[in-house]
Amino acid sequence: MRLQKNFTRYDLRKFIFTNRVVNMWNSLPNSVVHAESTDVFKKRLDKFWSNQEVIYNYYSEIQRTGSRSVIN
Repeated sequence: MRLQKNFTRYDLRKFIFTNRVVNMWNSLPNSVVHAESTDVFKKRLDKFWSNQEVIYNYYSEIQRTGSRSVIN
């Protein structure tokens, strides 16, 4: 269940979604990849990612930078 990147000559195909996720998918342990169902996959993935460094937190609140002036 490991993926291989397609060799492309042009940058247009290098950065499509399927080529961007290959490294991330291949870095997952076999126990996550070979899950029996989608729910089991999600639970194992959450458990695996909980031990990893946080790259982006989708549940965090949006912080305003204050760079735009507010017109009253």
